[in-house]
Amino acid sequence: MWCDLNGLSHGRYVPERRMNEHGHHAVTTLTMGIDREILPVEGYAADVGFPDLSTVPLRETRRPGWEVDTDVAIADLEFQHAPLALSPRAALAKAVEAWRALGYEPMLGYEMEFYVMQADASAPGGYVPLVIPSHRVYGVGMGGDNTGLMFDFFDAAEISELDLEGVMGEFSPGQMELNMKYGPALDAADRAFICKEMTRELAAVKGFGVTYMGRPSAVMVGSGLHINFSLSPVDGGLNAFDDPHAEYGISELCRHSLGGLIRHHEAQALMCAPTVNSYRRLIPGIIAGYWANWGLDNRSSTYRIPGERGNATRIENRMPCGTANVYLAAAAMLNAALIGVAEGIDCGTPQAGDGDSEPNTDRHTPHSLAEAIAAYEADELLQNAMGADLSRAYLALRKHELGLFEASGNTWTENAGEELTDWELEHYLPFY
Repeated sequence: MWCDLNGLSHGRYVPERRMNEHGHHAVTTLTMGIDREILPVEGYAADVGFPDLSTVPLRETRRPGWEVDTDVAIADLEFQHAPLALSPRAALAKAVEAWRALGYEPMLGYEMEFYVMQADASAPGGYVPLVIPSHRVYGVGMGGDNTGLMFDFFDAAEISELDLEGVMGEFSPGQMELNMKYGPALDAADRAFICKEMTRELAAVKGFGVTYMGRPSAVMVGSGLHINFSLSPVDGGLNAFDDPHAEYGISELCRHSLGGLIRHHEAQALMCAPTVNSYRRLIPGIIAGYWANWGLDNRSSTYRIPGERGNATRIENRMPCGTANVYLAAAAMLNAALIGVAEGIDCGTPQAGDGDSEPNTDRHTPHSLAEAIAAYEADELLQNAMGADLSRAYLALRKHELGLFEASGNTWTENAGEELTDWELEHYLPFY
């Protein structure tokens, strides 16, 4: 399996004896919208004859799968005998290497939120949210699931060695959260990538749908993909974000990382919220990573420092939407934090109290995909850190996505959090 710039999976089934062989597929996989339109990204499309990329299976990522007698492995992507510049996984690997050059190993932990949907042929997209009369937040049993899928996800995550921490019901009926143990950045991102595919396929087998859409219902809360981030010294030692002698128990390294995240808050949104629908979640009032601030165990801030210290000291990035590319959202986070360290940007004071009624900043995420595109285009530092070719291709894809929405006859309004178009459900539910 490998990941494209839309966050979607590609791959092929191979016999075990061919596990070490490279695959060869059109590089246009990385310049194609979810509508299968191949975009004219110079150097990767018709202008060079639609050439091949190579998939390089990574044996260390092989693990048992959820299909009969089938294992799963992640592939790196090469192009013209070098890492493919458009590869999301390569972008994360590049960010990891930049931190290693400073002596730190980035550690990530993903929280996966999604909705289980029930089939309804008369509904836009063919699915509607589950009805669970006894639903409750953090529910288990009949309080969180009446389909049996929660145990299916649990068992499959264990079989597939995703290092599961737990699965439970979330805020709205049908919404679930699956959390995996933190680990080295690439391994953690690989497990999150596999988790998305696994949950959607297991649900489909039983006639249900799983969606990671940011907001699949205008009357229910959105689904995020929270990324927890910390740093460990490459030569061994304790969590570099922890400092029991400093204010709030966090190190200067952590403060500067927060400073970079806040400085590049608006531009990160394009990597964290890639669809039109994503911006129905990124609004004030639903604790979804809107404000450009940080807080101490405060869910109304985007960059939350949970209460644990010691080796559990971390930054929780609450901005990413469930549809975020697990590699690109993490790469943007690591790059923005690294800029903060390189430039010595302090994070300032934490958000106190209710961050929606009394935010300590007037900066926030863009209000639409169009605004997010503009914010990313204006941030040359983050673009350069992500890579020129990748940024160019990714912007082309996001503009194409926006164009599809506009061509549908729909318009984006100021009441985004209270609206949802049939086009979004029909366009996104099959893929996200």
